[in-house]
Amino acid sequence: MLWGVFDQLWAYFFVPQEAPLPDGLGFGVFSPTHLGVVAVLAAAIAVLVVVYRHATSARRRKLRLTMGWFTLALEVLRQIGIIASSLYDPSYLPLHMCALVTFVVFVDSVHSTRWSREPLYALGVWSASAAVLFPDWASRPIFNIYTWQAFVIHACIVGYALMRLVAGELVPTWRNLWRVLVIMACFIAVSIWANATLGTNFWFLQQGAPGSPLAPIQTFAGAFYIPVLVLLLAILWTIMYLPWALAARRTLAELPNAGERAER
Repeated sequence: MLWGVFDQLWAYFFVPQEAPLPDGLGFGVFSPTHLGVVAVLAAAIAVLVVVYRHATSARRRKLRLTMGWFTLALEVLRQIGIIASSLYDPSYLPLHMCALVTFVVFVDSVHSTRWSREPLYALGVWSASAAVLFPDWASRPIFNIYTWQAFVIHACIVGYALMRLVAGELVPTWRNLWRVLVIMACFIAVSIWANATLGTNFWFLQQGAPGSPLAPIQTFAGAFYIPVLVLLLAILWTIMYLPWALAARRTLAELPNAGERAER
């Protein structure tokens, strides 16, 4: 009997996320299984952050490259696996926000600039965290390679951003948000074209992900769904950047006093 159950689970192990499956196989949002996975990922991220925080410069460099290549490999292998399954369709194209941040993580791990660091905080931390907490793959079985790929790649994004943030290598600056907006505009332009031409739902611009806060937001906003999303993003960024802006202002205000104390 146990072998029969295992055989049934294995039958769905390599089925891509968008492929049709019988009802009732999903692990469910905020189910014990989901919460257990979230707890394990949170613990792994905490360990990664602590290890990176106390690592030498050379060790940090290796960890960044390892995380960058590993995160990119997860997406590349996902694309190859779905193509090999002969079930590939435009919805699998890497055009969602988290796909964008995946590329940013890789670029930053190889050569870090303000263009790569700021999106890690402005987009990566909250979007990947939201994806793990409100997975749009919750209707899929937990015993599935693409389910775990989705969990792990989003955890890698959060972990990479937090390890750089806690180590003091990433200092969020609201003046760099224009760079984030330029990157977003380019990616969203392609996504809008794809949504209109291919019938996709990248960046959830057509429809809020079921089971996520986007669904009730769309129901409430109606025709103003997109403007409301823009407003909410502005509010979110204000909350995220205000503490850093205030801290920077306090530091500047203390500099003259620090100079006077040094002279004494």
